[in-house]
Amino acid sequence: MHWLTPILVGLLASSLSVSLLCVAVAPPDDGKLRVCVVESRGIYRKTPKFCPQLEAKSNIECVIGVDRLDCVRRIHKGTAHFGVLTSEDLVAARWASVEILVASELRSHESNFEYEIVAVVDNQANIHTVHDLRHAKLCHPGYGLGNHWTEVLANYFEAAMVSRTCDPELTVTEDRIASTSRFFGPSCKAGPWVPDPKQDRILKRRYPSLCEMCYDPTSCDQTDKHWGRRGALYCLTSGGGNVAWARLDDVRSHFGFSGISAQANPSEYSYLCPDGHLQPMNATQPCVWVAKPWPVVAARRTHAAQIQRLVTGLTHDEPDSWQNALLSLLETYHIFTVPLDNVISIDDYLDQATAFQSAYSFPECNPPRSIVVCTTSIIEHVKCSWLQEASQVYGVQPNIQCVRTMELEQCLDNTKFKGTDVVVVDQDMRVKAQRDYHLVPLLYEFAEGMHNRYVTIALVHKDAKVESFKDLRGKRACLPSYEGAAHLAVQETIVNATGKVHSLHSYFHRDSCLWHPHQGRQCPLHYQGDEGALRCLAEGGEVAFLSSDVYKKYVSGNLTADWVMRNNHKAFRVLCPYGGVEKRSSFEYCYLHWTTRGHLMTHNSSVTRHNEIYNSLRDMDQLFGRKYKSETRPFTLYGVFDNRTNILFRDTTDGLLGRQELHRDNAKRVMEHIYDRYATTQYYKNIEESGATKYGHESALMTLLFCFLGTLWSRFA
Repeated sequence: MHWLTPILVGLLASSLSVSLLCVAVAPPDDGKLRVCVVESRGIYRKTPKFCPQLEAKSNIECVIGVDRLDCVRRIHKGTAHFGVLTSEDLVAARWASVEILVASELRSHESNFEYEIVAVVDNQANIHTVHDLRHAKLCHPGYGLGNHWTEVLANYFEAAMVSRTCDPELTVTEDRIASTSRFFGPSCKAGPWVPDPKQDRILKRRYPSLCEMCYDPTSCDQTDKHWGRRGALYCLTSGGGNVAWARLDDVRSHFGFSGISAQANPSEYSYLCPDGHLQPMNATQPCVWVAKPWPVVAARRTHAAQIQRLVTGLTHDEPDSWQNALLSLLETYHIFTVPLDNVISIDDYLDQATAFQSAYSFPECNPPRSIVVCTTSIIEHVKCSWLQEASQVYGVQPNIQCVRTMELEQCLDNTKFKGTDVVVVDQDMRVKAQRDYHLVPLLYEFAEGMHNRYVTIALVHKDAKVESFKDLRGKRACLPSYEGAAHLAVQETIVNATGKVHSLHSYFHRDSCLWHPHQGRQCPLHYQGDEGALRCLAEGGEVAFLSSDVYKKYVSGNLTADWVMRNNHKAFRVLCPYGGVEKRSSFEYCYLHWTTRGHLMTHNSSVTRHNEIYNSLRDMDQLFGRKYKSETRPFTLYGVFDNRTNILFRDTTDGLLGRQELHRDNAKRVMEHIYDRYATTQYYKNIEESGATKYGHESALMTLLFCFLGTLWSRFA
């Protein structure tokens, strides 16, 4: 139980870290106002056009935020004074104890809220109160709607009606689906229930009643006629449904109250109110279950009143004015500002929206099913804590908790004993995590560009008489580390090139830098790592194995160490281990093997637990990764955080992929099978320790079979 104390300390720290660690002394007031701006999606960039115009004609400066929660932190610290935040950002800011006041709303129409959600029932369904909903046919817009509404609001109706069982044998998501399936009758909730397509199909086969009312129950996906905002209403009025969960603006349009032809007779349907009674469809003030507030201009307390006066009445009437520039920077699809009667707190503002805050207050299972992520630095822990806030706001379940330890090996130990659930390791630590701590890879930080992965290449001197991998035998080799990706890739390539398993110490010259802790030459520490291996080659080595991105930096002149300046950037060439010719940076032939930069490892646990960890992390990837769907980025999973790079995840990551998706990538020779084989057998280890290649007759046969299978696998992987 030695690991319990730091975990408890870490959990306590996670509840305090966001508020404590974003405290900062406000910069001196120079009389200027600073607006935090987040660029919208797409290729158009408004800051290069409007920020110079704003700064030239007013006392307002632009501060470019990486995402909206970055703006929350900047406003709190005083490096910015105001910016545009959504209602979800305000919830996250309140949870993080960030003091921000709401000054004005940004609207696209005259309604008091961005949208309101209602329940509509068929008058023939004998539903007169909420108590009559049991076994009713539910028509739900489904999942995968992007920024039209969040999971929290999508699930509000069921959360209010249906009690969860908190069955430990089910994931949190499946528990909710199972409870809904038992409460309602045949229904339609199309779209992806979970991110993993295989798990999604399993769940839909397990709970078919929730697809039964869909137009195509077998697919139950986003192409269904009964999927989406209007799809739920068609399910109700022409598909045989009893009750629909829908946005009020869509309902009014569908039933002919917004100036277009009605799709159904409104006299045959009614609004079902949360307090248990019915309202006619022509009611002037329909009963609303939950409302979403508008985005707002939010500001520091010290500047809120001034900001409210500043943004009131902004227009585009004068294209060259600072007012036009500021409004252009603030708005996305919103077209006018509406000042509040007074600047007010976040709580007071959100309380004006029916049940919005209540949507975030439904009780969780006890004990909580949180996914505990282990971090090893203060900045990692702070980012993880903000990710926790952002994920909870957008309805990711189960959500993450963050704990901090002093070193990575403590994280590995905690995860091994299930005190924490997820730890991120790089290619150098993958074997140690898998073999010594019995952790398993769950997801991988995948990058589209080959140079952004760890791609092992072989470099030799330009004039070296080396034409194939076999010619490297007896050469002075330089490796970046022991048991890292380059080491394993070299070991595997020797097998593929020679048909035999060799000890690296027997294959290469005795003066090689192989970093074995108990064998071979003791190399200087400045030869360690990928840049070190390149330096080793430059200072006497004959072949170096290292990551392709370091060589790319070298040939482009971006490595500036003293030893680099003494050498010609064209002094080396890439050796193609599997034949062919070097094809610039495509690496179609000229690399040994590749792996991802980051590996998300978890403990050996039940399939259920693995599934819910997997799906929660994939949900976060979809919400905050490269393919976020909102107008502006809410939180940045892969990118700069508080002016620091590669925090928690690598900036160059394009997404989190599972193993099967990794193998579907076009680049051959992914290393997963090599890691598994190396980490779970003593085979290579015995070779290294003995330095021999000859065993008994039985072992020799096993060696040949093993090599043959390994070669086949690597050729087709």
